[in-house]
Amino acid sequence: MLESKQHEILEWIISVFIDYHVPGDCEETPIGMMQDAMDEYLEGFDFQGGRFRVVDAKETLISAYQQSTEFWWRLNCYSFNTDSLPHEAQREPDMGVQGACVLFWVEYFGLSKEFMDQDKFDEYFDKYHPEMLKLLVKCCVWDVIFPGETLPGYTVPTSADACSFDYTA
Repeated sequence: MLESKQHEILEWIISVFIDYHVPGDCEETPIGMMQDAMDEYLEGFDFQGGRFRVVDAKETLISAYQQSTEFWWRLNCYSFNTDSLPHEAQREPDMGVQGACVLFWVEYFGLSKEFMDQDKFDEYFDKYHPEMLKLLVKCCVWDVIFPGETLPGYTVPTSADACSFDYTA
């Protein structure tokens, strides 16, 4: 399990994907829409005088990617220490990371045009899984703060297919 400070850093990092704002006239890709919010959060690290050090973020992310799928489910629960099954105790979609994760997943795998149809997008949205969050954090946080560095213990998925996900962890 992560140390208290690491848990705080990880929750702070994850919160960017809950707090992002999409301007009404934005014509960018989904990840482009989130970029300003992500940049503001990343400025919170020591290279901008923030409260956490970059080395803390690195240690935290490496530790987080060594955790179980249940741990990653818990990051989107109303309470990390919920007694409920984590995959059943997820925040409501408008209060959790699901929207950002699915938008990024769809964009990452080049499915954006296919999912412009709201019904198809909603169907895919129901397939939210922490693997989507892990990909989002890896690409939009790790790769931004530590460009060119390998994230130990993580392999980027090669397919958007959610059929192999375990939804009971």
